Amino acid sequence: MRFVPVVRMEERAALAKSDSDTSYFFDLMYMGEIVLKTMLVELISGLEKTTERHRYQVEYELVRADSLGKWQAVLDALLRGPASQNFCAGSRESVGSWSAKFAVGSTSWQRLATEALAETCDLLDVAHAVDLQRKVSLDDWSKMFVALRNRTRGHGATRSTNLDAASSSLEVSLRAITTEGPAFNRSWAYLKRSLSGKYRVSCFGGDRNDFANLTKQDQHTFEDGVYVYLGRPVKTTLISTDVDLTDFFLSNGNYRNGRMEYISYITDSTKEVVDHTFTLPVEARRKSETSAAPEMDVVGETFSNIPQPPDGYVRRDRLEAELMSVLADARNPVVTLKGRGGVGKTSLALAVLHAVVAQPNYFAVIWFSARDIDLLAVGPKEVRPDVLSLDDIAHLFCRLIHPDMKFRDAEARNFMAECLSGESSDGPFLFVFDNFETIREQAHLYAFVNTCIRLPNKVLITTRTADFKSDYPIDVGGMNREEYDQLIRETARKLSIEALLSKSYEDELYVESNGHPYITKVLLGEVAASRKKSTLKRVIASQDNLLNALFERSFSNLSAAGQRVFLILCSWRSAVPRLGLEAVMLRPENERIDVRRAIEELEKFSLIDPVANDESGQFLSVPQSATVFGKKKLVTSSFRAAVESDMEFLRGFGNAGPTDVSRGLLPRIRKFAAFIAKSGNAADVEQGLAVLEFIANDYSPAWLILAELYQEFNDVDKSVLCLNRYLQENPDDRSAWSELARLHRHRVDLREEAFALTTLAETSLELSDISVAVNSLNRLLASGETIDSDERALMIRKLRALVEPHAGAADATDLSRLAWLCMSDRDLSAARKYVEMGLRVDASNQHCVKLQAKLNYEHGSE
Repeated sequence: MRFVPVVRMEERAALAKSDSDTSYFFDLMYMGEIVLKTMLVELISGLEKTTERHRYQVEYELVRADSLGKWQAVLDALLRGPASQNFCAGSRESVGSWSAKFAVGSTSWQRLATEALAETCDLLDVAHAVDLQRKVSLDDWSKMFVALRNRTRGHGATRSTNLDAASSSLEVSLRAITTEGPAFNRSWAYLKRSLSGKYRVSCFGGDRNDFANLTKQDQHTFEDGVYVYLGRPVKTTLISTDVDLTDFFLSNGNYRNGRMEYISYITDSTKEVVDHTFTLPVEARRKSETSAAPEMDVVGETFSNIPQPPDGYVRRDRLEAELMSVLADARNPVVTLKGRGGVGKTSLALAVLHAVVAQPNYFAVIWFSARDIDLLAVGPKEVRPDVLSLDDIAHLFCRLIHPDMKFRDAEARNFMAECLSGESSDGPFLFVFDNFETIREQAHLYAFVNTCIRLPNKVLITTRTADFKSDYPIDVGGMNREEYDQLIRETARKLSIEALLSKSYEDELYVESNGHPYITKVLLGEVAASRKKSTLKRVIASQDNLLNALFERSFSNLSAAGQRVFLILCSWRSAVPRLGLEAVMLRPENERIDVRRAIEELEKFSLIDPVANDESGQFLSVPQSATVFGKKKLVTSSFRAAVESDMEFLRGFGNAGPTDVSRGLLPRIRKFAAFIAKSGNAADVEQGLAVLEFIANDYSPAWLILAELYQEFNDVDKSVLCLNRYLQENPDDRSAWSELARLHRHRVDLREEAFALTTLAETSLELSDISVAVNSLNRLLASGETIDSDERALMIRKLRALVEPHAGAADATDLSRLAWLCMSDRDLSAARKYVEMGLRVDASNQHCVKLQAKLNYEHGSE
């Protein structure tokens, strides 16, 4: 299919052509801006992720661009600067279309477009620097178009006598590009993920089949937005539309305080989007505290670039000894340190590596840091990673070992492979990859390293997650005695049991718990409950038996509700949202129990570990040891059937690890809604909707997800009700008012749409929102729908009061809408005033021109 924004702009231009040569020419110029910006957006989308963040840099510039000339400057930088080496394979045709040059007589579309545009410039006396007797490129076309735009729309006037011929040649130029240009023959779509995990694909260019798998599979994780297909879907933030393809907007600069402006050349509308992505200049990201040294140096007995260990590092003697041992042995070429973020993997690695380099076991220890966030005492800070890909790593390695030599990509990879495998004359090497989870293609890098590595060379990886199995994985966790003693002191003080503890008892707890903090909390919880020391019976068979005995004593003292909640939590090895647990257990088919009191009871006995989330309440989790105990108890429990029934719904919230907990309740609710959306059982759907409504009554953002779910069930009326419930508690949410207006528009309810947009305008006080509301009310008034006269007058007065103070800052389209509103208010004098103001802003604005003609025709020239 043809590129829909161009098709719609052609339709607008066709209407303008019947009006006047001037209107037609300027609409073609609008189309030219669409063409130029779209081609550049498509080109930018092909930039790969790099440590220099080339794509971010150019997008950072464009969202602040104050002229079309800035887009041309960015294009020059893309084609000739460092970014030109970082386009993906899918963009090669587009890159080539910009740089290829064509001589006189060529039949290429680039040559045709450039010659036709040159004719347009000549007809309008617009100077340009393109010599048509030489070879020309698409880049020449863009420079010429910017000059034409600046002369005709930006800074100059046009001679109407030549506009007909100029428009014809301009049309030929644009048609050549939009017909043959790669950007307009690619597949474009707006992707919206449904609660079932599949995508609604709204294609507006190319072949929808390129996105077809997204409508059938639910494992993909693309964000909602506009995508262009470059061998794979690639998101762009510089083109905006919605799932209904209502309108198409392109970035229009004016980025300030996290807000960016978009413009629709098709409808003359603008909108403001809140996006804090581009607040930080690339230059503001500093090197990480654990970034590698820029050059190799002799550290101890070894060449290395390792950074210094962080200040305040607490030694982890057992882990350090284990890591030191495995790095010195003649086995295990690939070693991993795996653990949660902030658990100390990097600090542990650096402490051990400084001991390693003090011995002559390795020729060189090379540190590669992919860290993009430093966890500082004052909070997390974005930092600049040293490497993000295999090629980054290979080139850095070559620069460190041979700083005076230059390597191509393949040569750099080959040299690194030689050093990994022992084929190099130097060695042995220890390669250290820190924050491996940040690497762009982890599986690709690991496969390369794992295939090449040969002893005595070794690889050490620190990572939060690993989709691979190393030769020697080390889990970083647990406490040494000093840390454990601190835990004892803090927990005892919290439970007010300091007087009940003794040094010998603390020693016993440490030995029996193996330094596990959660087991210790449970034991101290029993002390607090009984107000005496719990007797620990040593069981020779295994430590699990000891844990079972400890949990049995606590479990037997729980109420029935407490036991049931505990067994549910033990059946799901994940953090569970507290509100979600309550909703599932209190759904209509269940008997009523006091869930909140049961949770408080479990907290008292330290059988659960509540984790607070400031925005959306608690998550509840149970340690592995308690999970094993609870699963054994469930086998013979009378609660088994009820727990299994509850679990069918609780699983819908999905696994929630520490990172997920930090993101709050909303992603868990969304997962649950997706679970309900996929269910084919009507009874389960009904129960699931009841669970979501229970949650929404305590946590209002859930109404938004319910509204979305009802849309998937094609129940727009209930979706509207959910949005109304949400807005009752969150009346300042602009996006919710906008969505409510969209639903009313879908229902063809002009009255309610106008009300929603008016409320949005009152909330935001932004001119763009006010103008849209005025336009909506104008459509309602023009529809002939019966409206109470008092209500009609009130809405008109309200919007006039909102928009008229902004008249001085309004564009011509905004003023035309205000003038229509004044006509509906029977205020012809004001209508004339705003039409005249609009024409002073833009004499060619068709809305103002037509409205002036209407006023003169119907009401005379007085």
